[in-house]
Amino acid sequence: MMFFISFLMVFVSSYFMSCVLSPKDENGRPKSVYPFLYLLLIIFAQIILTMETLSLFSAIKEINVLFMNVFSLALSSVLWIKKQKPLYIPKFRETFTQILKGLKRDKILMIMAFGFVFFIITVIVLDIFLPVNGGDALTYHLNRASYWMFQGNLNHFTISDDRNLVMPINSEILYLWNILFFKNDIGLYFISFIGYIGVIFSIYNILQYFGFSEQRKLWSIFILSSFASVMAQVSSLETDVLIAGIILCSITLFLYALKDKSHSVIYFSSLAYAIAMGTKSPAVIAFPGVFLLMSYFAYKDLKKECYKPLVSFLIFLFINFMIFSSYNYILNFIDYKSFLGSESARAIHGFNGGIKAYIANYIRYMFMMFDFSGFKYSEYVGEHIINAKMAIFNFLHIPEYIGVSMSDNNEINNRFLNVKVGTGLLGFLVFLPAVITSVILGFFRKNSRKITALQAFGFMFFINVGVMSGILAYMVFSVRFLTFLVLISCPVLALSYIRKTNIIKLMLLFFVMSYFLIMSVNLAGRQHIEIAKLILKTPTLHDARESLRCALYTGYEGKRPFCYIREYIQTELPKGSKIGIFGDTTDASYLINMLNAHGYKIITLLPEKAEKYNLKDYDYLMTTNRVLTSTVLLTDTKNTEIKYKIDKRGRAYYPKYRPFSCVYEASDKEFYHKGKKDGVIMDSRCFIDVPFFEKNNYVLIKAFDFQSELQEYSRYVSVYKNKKKS
Repeated sequence: MMFFISFLMVFVSSYFMSCVLSPKDENGRPKSVYPFLYLLLIIFAQIILTMETLSLFSAIKEINVLFMNVFSLALSSVLWIKKQKPLYIPKFRETFTQILKGLKRDKILMIMAFGFVFFIITVIVLDIFLPVNGGDALTYHLNRASYWMFQGNLNHFTISDDRNLVMPINSEILYLWNILFFKNDIGLYFISFIGYIGVIFSIYNILQYFGFSEQRKLWSIFILSSFASVMAQVSSLETDVLIAGIILCSITLFLYALKDKSHSVIYFSSLAYAIAMGTKSPAVIAFPGVFLLMSYFAYKDLKKECYKPLVSFLIFLFINFMIFSSYNYILNFIDYKSFLGSESARAIHGFNGGIKAYIANYIRYMFMMFDFSGFKYSEYVGEHIINAKMAIFNFLHIPEYIGVSMSDNNEINNRFLNVKVGTGLLGFLVFLPAVITSVILGFFRKNSRKITALQAFGFMFFINVGVMSGILAYMVFSVRFLTFLVLISCPVLALSYIRKTNIIKLMLLFFVMSYFLIMSVNLAGRQHIEIAKLILKTPTLHDARESLRCALYTGYEGKRPFCYIREYIQTELPKGSKIGIFGDTTDASYLINMLNAHGYKIITLLPEKAEKYNLKDYDYLMTTNRVLTSTVLLTDTKNTEIKYKIDKRGRAYYPKYRPFSCVYEASDKEFYHKGKKDGVIMDSRCFIDVPFFEKNNYVLIKAFDFQSELQEYSRYVSVYKNKKKS
């Protein structure tokens, strides 16, 4: 109930501010395109500012958030009344009538619309019921919000996975707002869904700005909505669709600012981009391409005066970034002497390899567009696609793995697995031809405002891929970043619309409806039929959610290791226990850390620092694996003390047995030693044996040996009890 009170106050205060600040028409009413985008941005900005302000005083608590909400509501109400109570009333009937007319002109679009509505319903059902069970979410995205909640601020905390510390934080601030009141993750998937709504609203209005027909607008929205990665992300905590929505909002507002010659609209355009930069790093990668796009449209509209809105945008962007997005970048600088994070984080994600690696990355990212998510056609043509890529590499004399951090093993994806899913068949059947055609056609139809506009979006896509190729090392998981780059260039899809019904249009209809009607209810780990069966056979919805969260896969009746450990703590260890956990980078820490809301005191400890802790005050200690990997190092590479030796095969070893020992892996995948001239230490790997705990007056009381073919589910968990507190 308290969350809904907070949400209502945030929504109403943001609504009042959007009505006050939106440009007005001749009747004094907010113009239709602005209030909705303003509303989304002000809500996001208000939550960020609330949490950052409270964080400065370590005062992030429910009552303090509510107090800030009341203050914002009071201030906005006064301004709204002072400005004669302007109201924004969405023109639902007019918009629906306009869309319906467009659908009636094309029966294929009418069929797609049916599939689209079905897809939206499936997403809403999933977002209402589905618990957070993604690996990245439990180890990183949602996990860091749980730590902030219990420590009362957004500062860095002790954990083995540095992604919890160094990455941008804005989306996790939204998660924090939710779990602060609910003490669970119900409804969090709607954040990605709202980002998706921002995508389709912005695409619709961008195409309307350039005068495209209703059919082309709807076609573009239906095609982008049936991209496999979009379908997967709108019911997940991945943020690529979210930042795509925010940046498209920025582009939309900038275009309309040029039209209305409004500096206040440019301010909100910059606010959108600043928030995106504090949400996920691809927003920073895309900035050169997006700014060039804005510069092009500013020049087209204003010629010699084009610098004015661009300078205003940059000044406002700096101000908004410092207020709404710089918090964690500053923490990174304080802790790691770099705004971008730790030495190891910069090394693992950073580009290396020179010009050949850059060209290789560009080729790899373009071939990532050949994605068969949900279809087995790749079994017949995948080998030919890979051969084509390798032929280009051979022709250019480029080594196969240069510039690669995490390889895709030269596989063409056909699964609906969240972390590897691409745009699907429609990505290379529709988007890729459209973006190439837009660039080429723009040179031949220079007098067409519509075509040259799409050409600009097409160029932006290729520029953005080029920037990403030279900034990031190639990773198979970067397919999610590619989805983001595709989405912000999706206005080019208007060029792919086919007026007359022919065999090509019918083929595309088949794939669109297949994704809408079949794939949408059969996402990996989220199959609707299996979820329905689970609900019917469990006594409560809560039990069904927990069964789904803890399952290795949908339909599996066992539990993930960390669900077993959570259950063990709740049933075997008394409430009030102080439990220290030496963890691993792949721990689903969220599941354990949330026990702090149920009477336990869970404290995570760095395995590399085990010898330096005073352990006498803990009731219990746990290790979550035999060898504990940590990417949070105590020192940088040059100051790391090495006590082990390296044999002829490059393996690290200690000459004598030690109950506590750590070795270090370098960026070249070999164990680090002092003789190395190059290389950055990426992680520590520590072994803590029973005698180490016995020396500290602990006794082993339980050991769990979880075995699995998948390494992430294989665990050896040990539980030790403090003998002095028996």
